[in-house]
Amino acid sequence: MTFKISLFKKALILSDFKRYWWLSVLYALALFIDMPFRHLMDTLKIEIFNTQWLQDTVDRTLSLSENGLQNILLCTVPVLLAVLIFRYLQADKSSVMMHSLPYNRSSHYASRCFSGLVLLLLPAVLNCFILILLKYVTVLGSYYTLPKILMWLGLHVLFSVLFYSVTVFVGMFTGSSIAQIVFTYIFHVLPVGIYALITYSLGQLLHGFANTYSLFFEDTYPIFLLLNGRLMGTTYTVHTVGYFIVYLIAAVLFLGLGWLVYKYRKLETAGDIIAFPALYPVFKYGVTFCLMLVGGSYFSSLAGQSLPLLMIGYFLGSVLGYFIAEILIHKSFKVLHSYKGYLCYSAVILILFGAISLDVGGFVNRVPNPEEVDKVYIGYNIEEWTYYEKEKKPEYLEYRYGKYYFENNNPVFFVSKENIARMTELHNYLIKERNKAEGQPRYLIYTLKSGGYIIRQYNVNEADQEDAALLKPIYESGEYKSLRYPVMSLKPEDIKLITLSDHRSSKKPLILTGSTDLKEFTEILKDEISKMSYQEMTSNKKENINISVLDNEDKTTNIMLQSSFTLLIKWLEEKGYYDQFALLLEDIESVELENYEERMIANSARNSGEAVIPKKVEIKEPEVIAELFNMDDSRTSYNTNTVIVHFNVQNGMSSSSWERYINMDTEVSEKLKGYFRQLENN
Repeated sequence: MTFKISLFKKALILSDFKRYWWLSVLYALALFIDMPFRHLMDTLKIEIFNTQWLQDTVDRTLSLSENGLQNILLCTVPVLLAVLIFRYLQADKSSVMMHSLPYNRSSHYASRCFSGLVLLLLPAVLNCFILILLKYVTVLGSYYTLPKILMWLGLHVLFSVLFYSVTVFVGMFTGSSIAQIVFTYIFHVLPVGIYALITYSLGQLLHGFANTYSLFFEDTYPIFLLLNGRLMGTTYTVHTVGYFIVYLIAAVLFLGLGWLVYKYRKLETAGDIIAFPALYPVFKYGVTFCLMLVGGSYFSSLAGQSLPLLMIGYFLGSVLGYFIAEILIHKSFKVLHSYKGYLCYSAVILILFGAISLDVGGFVNRVPNPEEVDKVYIGYNIEEWTYYEKEKKPEYLEYRYGKYYFENNNPVFFVSKENIARMTELHNYLIKERNKAEGQPRYLIYTLKSGGYIIRQYNVNEADQEDAALLKPIYESGEYKSLRYPVMSLKPEDIKLITLSDHRSSKKPLILTGSTDLKEFTEILKDEISKMSYQEMTSNKKENINISVLDNEDKTTNIMLQSSFTLLIKWLEEKGYYDQFALLLEDIESVELENYEERMIANSARNSGEAVIPKKVEIKEPEVIAELFNMDDSRTSYNTNTVIVHFNVQNGMSSSSWERYINMDTEVSEKLKGYFRQLENN
């Protein structure tokens, strides 16, 4: 009791209450508008939407999983309040006056922290009571539960205290309130920003360096967590209790460290950008390094992977950063005499960049011996590898991308000796192709038998002859096909039903459930897949019929019916199934041609209220309709030559339509060219 009396001073606490009560009241009012009042207003919309919508809205706001007003307030009000409470430290007169009072520094610090936390947490507590009251006296009682309300209060208290403690801690190192705000937010984003900038720069300097930046990385930091609205999902909670315990420990730690720093802070540093001269080099070279990375990334992004522009950006950014830091430290523009420090910094950076560029560590040419490799991943998404292989938490991917993620994105991991050897051969080839600009960036990630990983990223172009020569035996292997097409591993007795649907037609989907049909269909489908060539698997040709296979565990696998699956199509025709679901040529009543550019102009004009009708040409000749129906539009590009082909489909008493796009410079029959000319001359 004696400790409390000596540490918390009533006069200091009441003084803060008198000066900053208005911020607490405004905060309480803002929370009331965004929570209880908003929920009450939402109850009036139930007739328009539904009760589930209201329940989802309430749950999102109570779990802070909505990047709305209350999340923004959580990131700003604690910072503002901490700056105001400790404002006396940042001005000479008030600092001297406050410390002339008969209280020691520990009493000042404890009292200020206490008053700030009370002002910060009272609005949340007050709104918590209002929510509980509404639960028992209004219709919101059907949507609120006491645990959810208390969880909301707990999250508010946790993040408020965390942001407040960080701001107090940062404020002890600076003599400027503006710098305190800026440094606080930099402190929150610095690890993510530095990591992103460094990986981007290394990606420009080292051939094959993989950008392993992940959005999940952001979500471990409170400010990104709140602003992205990803604190808790409705179906899966990413952040466990462990995260919140770490945040709580961090908050207590920052308050404790702030107290230690406050004890040794000199009063005369009020107004200085950095309160401790010993930290000048850290601040100066930290700003220089960060702005150097920003400058390099910005200039490099202007012209792709341009090394000269990257170097220019590094130079300009570092010069700017160095002298800005000097100006802020010395509060003077006369800092050119300090250029020697920049020269020393430049020398260190040049040595570092020289070592990276010369690949002193052998990073670029490192290809593992196939005997060392346990498995190899090839794919586009680093998060897929990270959470499927490294973290062993595939449910994160379903949380992030939807619960059906794996139905169409089965990760490709090779474990056979043959494909591992082929992947290392491909890797050796890609190392030599340093100037390859075409193709899509692919990750090649080795899981070594020693437990380590080798992560690389290269541009791979499936259409390039040399790339294709190495990819062809990999793609045509049984291992790759079983990974890309999971239906290959299913047995007929494991399948509950198979659905075939054609998005172009209004016909009902065909559902196969009979054991004989399932067995015959599955065997033929597997045979067709096993015969697929590299060209068929990498073709951009648009297929229209989807095969959806539902197994006995209610997992779905999808594959498009390829036009090359002639045996399967023949089986469907012989069984009389194909006509039941697929769009047939005879279902098309007529076709209309329309200029793509005129359609876009008409849509814009329609939005602005001006009526514009694009010109059309109707076709009823069966042979021309057949030509358009069977045309391969995989290479269509959208320009002034593009034509919209509008198919009018008649199916019994119902009618529907379907569109595709083709270019007028495509090689077509003379009759169709005549219709193109007619469209142009209209």
